[in-house]
Amino acid sequence: MTNAWPMPSVQSLPDQVAQVILERIATGQLRSGNRLPSQRELAQSMGVGLAVIREAVQRLTALNVVEATHGSGMTVLPFRWMPLIYDPSLFQLAVQRIGVRDLWEARRLLEGQVIRLAAERATAANLRAMREVLERADPPPLDYEASQRLNREFHLAMAKAGQNAVLEDLVAPLLDVRFDDTSHRFSAEHARKTWQAHQRIYDAIAARDLTAADRAIRKHFEVGPIAADEIEARGRAISAARGTAAEPQ
Repeated sequence: MTNAWPMPSVQSLPDQVAQVILERIATGQLRSGNRLPSQRELAQSMGVGLAVIREAVQRLTALNVVEATHGSGMTVLPFRWMPLIYDPSLFQLAVQRIGVRDLWEARRLLEGQVIRLAAERATAANLRAMREVLERADPPPLDYEASQRLNREFHLAMAKAGQNAVLEDLVAPLLDVRFDDTSHRFSAEHARKTWQAHQRIYDAIAARDLTAADRAIRKHFEVGPIAADEIEARGRAISAARGTAAEPQ
């Protein structure tokens, strides 16, 4: 085994082409059921070789973003959240195509079970990891991005404390989804309430108290980066926009 590590490379042409197609889908220029231009047309339009287009399409097909059928061309598929585990560049697409409410609800339900497992299974090392994040958040950070980074660390530490690798992998990408600009809700008071909620989560897990754990995670989702009532409002807005959007050509 060599000790040499490869140099990081810039994004390849197939990656760039795939990203361009993803952006068209994320912004609604391409919708579920729409057909893409032929691979030859895409190659000519983008000024790249046909082999580049083929490789980009293969990547999007593997992620179930498009379906390529011989004789029928490429069709945009309904988006599912699972590819987020493999390609974080799909986060924007997830918010646009799955919807804020579904993603947030999935995270709330998953973490509702994760915290119960953590209360039953957390090791001393797990508790130390969670406590260390809390210590770094005392006093609560007044910078939104710093608070978000610590928030992610804390929830990943909680997921790890559940001792279930599958649930840990399911929660991780949901922590990275950003719901447009939620920084407008951030303030010193909001930061204080958020980290108080994290402290309650830790206390419940450390005490092995399932009832307190249920209360703590419920409270967290009332004061988190985006609150339940705002999720409902955004969900209604997205549904209304979809209802008035033009049908696929």
